[in-house]
Amino acid sequence: MLRYALLLAGCLALALGTLGIFLPLLPTTPFVLLAALCFAKASPRFHHWLLQHQTFGPMVHNWEQRRAIPIPAKILSSSMMALSMGMLVWRMP
Repeated sequence: MLRYALLLAGCLALALGTLGIFLPLLPTTPFVLLAALCFAKASPRFHHWLLQHQTFGPMVHNWEQRRAIPIPAKILSSSMMALSMGMLVWRMP
């Protein structure tokens, strides 16, 4: 039962991470790393698939090997948060 809950949580986290690519206020990296954790505990097959994924694989591999988020991901997330905050300040009355 726990295995299925972890698989469901991993799929949900991966879906939210995928949405985060297109929506600036939704972070991608934390959700993908959460999905990797859930898949590692629930299914080695899904975890291997995530590691081999063209988009998410390098991010997960860097985290598992070095406990580091890639510099481009940090720059992109910081700039998107700053842009969102700037838009919020600009549009507020």
